[in-house]
Amino acid sequence: MSRPVRHYKTGIYQLRKRVPDHLIEIVGKREEKRSLKTRDPHEAKIVHAELLAEIEKRWRQLSEGLISLSHKQAVA
Repeated sequence: MSRPVRHYKTGIYQLRKRVPDHLIEIVGKREEKRSLKTRDPHEAKIVHAELLAEIEKRWRQLSEGLISLSHKQAVA
């Protein structure tokens, strides 16, 4: 599991996570990097966990591929 990484010049924490090999072509990069927009280590841990969950969810959806929805599901 990744953890917040502090930028060496600005001191602002970042999320850095390696993209799984099977998704590199789809995502278009080898590493996902996002600013956590904070210098506070405790706040960085919270924001990091939220962003990491969002990224993992998106990767899971990309791994599953396209899903066919019925008209009823699409409208809902």
